[in-house]
Amino acid sequence: MQGWIKLYRSLLDDPLWLLSTPVQKTVLTTLLLSVNHKETQWEWQGKKFICKPGQFITSLDSIVKKCGKGITAQNVRTALKRFENFGFLTNKSTKTGRLITIANWAKYQGDDLELTNKQQRPNKDLTPNKNDKNDKKNSDVDFKGLFDYFNLKSGKHFKNVESNRKLVRARLNDGYSKADIKRVIDIKSAEWKNDPEHYQYLQPSTLFAPSHFDNYLNQGFPEPQGLRKQRGSAERERTATDAAAEQEEDLKAIEEKARRRLESE
Repeated sequence: MQGWIKLYRSLLDDPLWLLSTPVQKTVLTTLLLSVNHKETQWEWQGKKFICKPGQFITSLDSIVKKCGKGITAQNVRTALKRFENFGFLTNKSTKTGRLITIANWAKYQGDDLELTNKQQRPNKDLTPNKNDKNDKKNSDVDFKGLFDYFNLKSGKHFKNVESNRKLVRARLNDGYSKADIKRVIDIKSAEWKNDPEHYQYLQPSTLFAPSHFDNYLNQGFPEPQGLRKQRGSAERERTATDAAAEQEEDLKAIEEKARRRLESE
């Protein structure tokens, strides 16, 4: 396998990286280096299969072997499960093996600039237009208002500082809108604000990370906790009612059987 991949420095600020063990970081890097950079096709049992960029068919043993000494199959299972929970990848069993899909691979690994044979052209021909466009896009963003809104929805106290602003700028530069930023805040606040296990992840470095943002934006709003409890209570009541009805039918059947036996004697 040849070629190279992009590894964004923002990964160092991402909980996916910060909270991972050294072993999990090894698995993560190995997965990034293993996925296809272009579409591939193959035939298995007379059927055609397609693997898209950012995907690859593998197995636990194959991943363990690529990771190298000191990595076990259980290490890989734990890492894959954790990366799924973070929205970094999907992991599905198929007829031909295990299909790993890295989220947003095409967006963050595609070519930024197509220079080909003109690659030696001075950077000044390219940089000003891009920066001017990004500056214009970000000039009307009320960052203070945005983080005040974030804190109101999440119950946190994040400051309007550059480390937080640059995460928002990066997503806007990717083509997302201010409405998209607020939608992700709304969705994840509703999901995690009252969840002790995930409340720690309700922060700009998680919500606006390039590996998470698109998945969060498209996941939809969680069901309100009160409605979920109400539905669960109704289901329990219905189960109890059904059980009582079944018991009554059983008793009637026994009585009918006994009556017929007496009449036949």
